Amino acid sequence: METPRKIAKPSFDEPLCSHCGLCMGNAWPEEESLRSCVFNTGWLGRHEERLFGRRRNPADEDELAFGICRSRFNARMKTPVEGAQWGGIITSIAVRALETGLVEGVVTLHGTMLHPKAALAKTRSEVLEGRGNKPVLSPTLMALHAAWRAGLKKLLVIGAPCHVHALRDFHASSPLLREMELHVVGIPCTDNLESAHLRWVLGHISKSPDTITSMEFMQDYRVHIKHTGKKIEKVPFFSLPADVQRPGVFSSSCMSCFDYANGLADITVGYFGAPFSKDWKTQWVIVRTEKGDRLFDLVREGIDTSPEEKGGNAVPSVEASMEATIRAVLDPESLAARKKLPKAAGNVLCLISALRGPKGIEFARYSIHIHALRNYCFVRRHTPEKFDTLVPEHVRELAKRYRIDRIFDSPEATEG
Repeated sequence: METPRKIAKPSFDEPLCSHCGLCMGNAWPEEESLRSCVFNTGWLGRHEERLFGRRRNPADEDELAFGICRSRFNARMKTPVEGAQWGGIITSIAVRALETGLVEGVVTLHGTMLHPKAALAKTRSEVLEGRGNKPVLSPTLMALHAAWRAGLKKLLVIGAPCHVHALRDFHASSPLLREMELHVVGIPCTDNLESAHLRWVLGHISKSPDTITSMEFMQDYRVHIKHTGKKIEKVPFFSLPADVQRPGVFSSSCMSCFDYANGLADITVGYFGAPFSKDWKTQWVIVRTEKGDRLFDLVREGIDTSPEEKGGNAVPSVEASMEATIRAVLDPESLAARKKLPKAAGNVLCLISALRGPKGIEFARYSIHIHALRNYCFVRRHTPEKFDTLVPEHVRELAKRYRIDRIFDSPEATEG
C-alpha cells in the first residue's frame, strides 16, 4: 500500500463540508441543499426542538451526554448476521423494514471502507451488500436523490450525524420531501477521514494495511483492526503515532461536530456504551422516538436485551486527559515532539485504564465529553465566526463545568 509520507497542514479557509451527499445529486438545485447543510444551520438545539418538542436538559447528566430518548439498553443478536461488522442489528432492522412493507427503500452505503458508494437498496440482497462500517466521509444522501426520482414515499435512511442533520432539516424545510415518510437509523460517529488520509493512517498503525477489513477503538483502550481471515490486530491507543492524531488527519468537519451519539435519529445503534465484548457482538441501543420503537419491534424477537452497565466515573478521566487533548488542538505542531510509546508500555497503560477507568455508559460519557470539549476549542480557534452557529447550548454548559476557558485562554494556548 502506497501512502504519502506526510499529510499537508489543514487549510481552515475552505468551507466545512462532510461530503454528506445532499448537494451532490441532481434531483434538485445545489442551493436548495446548502440551506440545510449542518454547517449552515448548526448542531442539535433547534433541530431537537423541532423533532422532540423541546431541547435537551443540561441538568440531566444522561440527557446532556446521550440526548433525548425513550429508552437505552444493551442488545445482542441471537443469530448474528454473517459479515456484519458487529452483530448486525442495523442490517436486520433494514431488511425487516423492507420485508414488512414499512418502507419501500433503504438509503445506505455499498462499496468498501476506503471507497464507499451511496446506494438505494430495495431488496434484501441489496441491504446485505451494505454490511460493515465505512469510517470515511461518505456521500450517503446522494441516494436520497434516487429515492425522490423513483417516487418512493416511505424510506429508511441509515446515516451518521451529519447525514441525519441535513436530512431532518431538508425534510422539514423543503417542499420536495414533505410527502415522504422517513424512518432514521443513526450510527454513532466521530473523527472520520478522507479516504486518502485513512490509507495513510492504516499504513502507519498496522503491520498489514492491505488486508484490513474494519477497525474500531474499543473500551480496552486499544484500536482493534480486523483483517481478512478474521485475524485481529490490537494497537494500544497510547502507542499510536502522535502524527496520526492531529488536526488535518481527521476531517475539519468532524472536528466541528457536536453530535457523536446521533441525537436526531429515531434509533441510534452503536457499541461504545455497551460493555466490552471481545467478539464484537454486544451493541448499545438508544430509542429516541415512537418510530424508533417501531423499528426495534421489527427485530425484537431475535435479540437478547439487557440493562446498561456502568462502571467508574467519566469526569476524572475527562479531567485527566482534557488538557493534553485540547493543547493538541490549539497547537497541532506540538504533537511532533511527542515520542511514540513502545507497544509493551502501551499495553500496560491500556490494562490500567481498563481496570480503573470508566466502563459501559461511563465510557460513552467520557468519550462524548472529551470529543465535545476538544471540538469546542477547535471551532473557537479555527472558525470563530461559526462558533455561535455550530456549538449548541448544552456543549457550552459542558465547557463551563470543565472550565475549558482556563486552558484555552492560558498564555501557552495563546502562543500556540
